[in-house]
Amino acid sequence: MHSFLARRGLVSATAMAALMAGIWGLSSHVPAAADETQTSAVSSGPASFSQAVPSGQPSQYNTPLERCSNGVNYPLSGPNPILSEPLTTAFTSNLPLSEYVTFTGDQWYGSWQFVFTNTSQQAFSVDCAVLIFRAPSGSDDHSYGNSSPYGHPQEDYLEVPRGDGTSMYIARLGFHDVPYVQREVQPGGTFTYTFGGAPGGGLTLEQIRDSLRFTGDLNLSANQSMVVHYGTNRLTN
Repeated sequence: MHSFLARRGLVSATAMAALMAGIWGLSSHVPAAADETQTSAVSSGPASFSQAVPSGQPSQYNTPLERCSNGVNYPLSGPNPILSEPLTTAFTSNLPLSEYVTFTGDQWYGSWQFVFTNTSQQAFSVDCAVLIFRAPSGSDDHSYGNSSPYGHPQEDYLEVPRGDGTSMYIARLGFHDVPYVQREVQPGGTFTYTFGGAPGGGLTLEQIRDSLRFTGDLNLSANQSMVVHYGTNRLTN
């Protein structure tokens, strides 16, 4: 077609080349099929631990069991201190956990998921646990899931952009109106934390996996000093 049109004088060779390049450019940007990828698992945490068990019953909001059922915003007056902290390059946890990351999506949008496993021989609670990690900026979804029945987790949450296409994320899980057992992860049990958004920032799944800091609430302090320090916001249920 190129040579025929050029010979007929209907279009110059230069214009035809540009036209064909444009057609090729459009065809080469057809959305790719969804990718599903997964990292290997890494482990962290002590061989043994102790965790205080809160008193109280579901919906008794003045008791330790419901200590993270409600929350408020903690605005900061200056730069977020997390921006001056060294980047975490190896998964850390104060509870015995293994962790890997999955991604399902394409170059425009996808979902990342942290998958955790309790590697100990005893159950532990993830109520009031804090997750801090680095991931592409602009996450628009974030949720908790558990292999056992669970109920009504809320979050104190904050995204802190780093200015390079990545952000630091701080999230405290907060349960309400369910028994203590529904806030626990049994030995060998799994739980997940999922967030969605557009890939960016040049991060690999392994770098996202290794950026994670997990801090369980071992002493019923609710990790309150952490959420105040980083200035989290309370999300609605």
